[in-house]
Amino acid sequence: MPIEYIQHPLVVPSSIERRVYQERIVESCLKHNTLVCLPTGLGKSLVAVLVIAERLRQFPQGRAIMMAPTRPLVLQHYETFRRTLMLDSSQIIALTGENPPEERGRLWNRRLVLATPQVLTNDLLSNEVNLDHVVVTVFDEAHRAIGDYPYTFIASKCAEVSGLLVLAMTASPGSSREAIDEVCK
Repeated sequence: MPIEYIQHPLVVPSSIERRVYQERIVESCLKHNTLVCLPTGLGKSLVAVLVIAERLRQFPQGRAIMMAPTRPLVLQHYETFRRTLMLDSSQIIALTGENPPEERGRLWNRRLVLATPQVLTNDLLSNEVNLDHVVVTVFDEAHRAIGDYPYTFIASKCAEVSGLLVLAMTASPGSSREAIDEVCK
């Protein structure tokens, strides 16, 4: 049987194999804020690519932010998005602590910014960035979104923006209903 690929105006042809379960997850994610829990290796990152692609298609002037807790993971996502999204490479950027604050302020206007939550938190607090034109924010490793972790502050800022869609992803949401509810909250 031949391999089928996702067809989308913002996805590089033949870059993402079609998987019905991922498409169904994406459909659900596009309707409301969602916590996606999938085991490692089942394509959480590709779900994020497809959700971001569709939101950027729906909102041609919109921007997207995807966060991951470590610089290596941010850079890994950056490579995935550069390989799979049909955006000019100048419109995708990775921002980590390696980028000085005075440089970052002018870089937040890209269509897709991949960043650590610490960088986004610092730049929100210093007013270097606002979320007004952001149409989707992705929280990778969302199980960290508890207590004083920067994800909780960022999520509260996202909640203030009308129409901003939130996608949270993790392979390990917690071992109890209470722990999962805390991440969702």
